[in-house]
Amino acid sequence: MVGENAAARKVMVVADPSRESAGALDYALSHALVENDTLVLLHVETPNPWKNPFNALFKNPMSPGGTRSGSGGSYSLSFAAAAAEGGGGGEVDFLDGMKRTCMARQPKVKVVTEKVEMTDGKDKASTIIAHSAASKVDLLIIGQRKTLSNALLG
Repeated sequence: MVGENAAARKVMVVADPSRESAGALDYALSHALVENDTLVLLHVETPNPWKNPFNALFKNPMSPGGTRSGSGGSYSLSFAAAAAEGGGGGEVDFLDGMKRTCMARQPKVKVVTEKVEMTDGKDKASTIIAHSAASKVDLLIIGQRKTLSNALLG
């Protein structure tokens, strides 16, 4: 294979359950990775108050009448449903599926999954760039959403 004697690189692919992310992963596996490289599948999670009910409690203040403003009854029902489902099991499924695909197509590549949560005041792009810089990746691959008109017109 080309590049067998080259130094191992660290390649990061932004992973989510979208078609664009699958395309980015396919590109990385087909064109960017060589033996002994490390592939990092990075999933950026948006802050979710249901994961930490105490944060949700403080962000949704009490109304003067003593009841929670907003949907008080659905809060406990939604949290209970999320806890019963394992709280984000879908994320685990797609990350595990992507990791298995990588290991099947490139068995000599080390595959690592990482999750990072967006911080308040930062957008997803800033979070990705900051994490990739901190992780000292050599190549960052991100899927792109393109409409047909954008693809044709550039």
